[in-house]
Amino acid sequence: MTRKRLVVANWKMYLESADGAKEYARALKRKMKGLTGVEVAIAAPAPFISEVAAILESTPVRIGAQTVSGYTGAHTGEMSAAMARSVGADFAIIGHSERRALLRQGYEGQAFEPKINEQVHRELVQAASAGLMPVLCVGELAHSEDGAHVAFVAEQLRSALVGAQSLAGKLVVAYEPVWAIGKTASDAMKPAEVREMVIFIRKTLADILDRKLALKVPVLYGGSVEPDNARGLIEEGDVAGFLVGHASADVATFFEIVSQCKK
Repeated sequence: MTRKRLVVANWKMYLESADGAKEYARALKRKMKGLTGVEVAIAAPAPFISEVAAILESTPVRIGAQTVSGYTGAHTGEMSAAMARSVGADFAIIGHSERRALLRQGYEGQAFEPKINEQVHRELVQAASAGLMPVLCVGELAHSEDGAHVAFVAEQLRSALVGAQSLAGKLVVAYEPVWAIGKTASDAMKPAEVREMVIFIRKTLADILDRKLALKVPVLYGGSVEPDNARGLIEEGDVAGFLVGHASADVATFFEIVSQCKK
């Protein structure tokens, strides 16, 4: 049986009020009636998770967190994976490019990528331990003709998944090339380019997890996904779905992307 495509809305901080988040959730609930063939998920800001989860409880929409801490205990201002789980989240985005960018600022002047990869690994382990499905984000900062970007993504995968073979049936990988984010659909990454990276990611996952386990891992794409390019990316890019940022802030636009992912 072929797995359904998955479309994840990452609201980031675009929805800044609880009322706005609830209005969006109610609108999505209405639109979901009769929709088949696509899985839909919402990564809501931490303060809104429980209310959004309550509204969408009777629907197949999954609710998740935009990040979780790699630690437990005395870490003021952090949200542990167990906390996210307790208020209704069943997945968490791990290692999003914007989260990695914040870590790079903190490690400025140091050999920071290994440290960032270690942090992402801790967050993934915490998420999985709490019963959350990790949506692991990987992606290069810039495309390079010498193939350095490929090695960069491979190391992100290897570092995050070391010792994590048991996650194969629960893990989702989202490829989000940083250089392609924030562009228009016409200027964003082309389906053929996406397909090449998806093939490489699957090969790397096969090396880490073994081929049979790697085939169980959906590979999403995130990087200027809009209604104008969603169909081409999903059909020609060989992706299992999308991680949608800015375009997910408007429920009508987001649902248009979702609708284009129906098989």
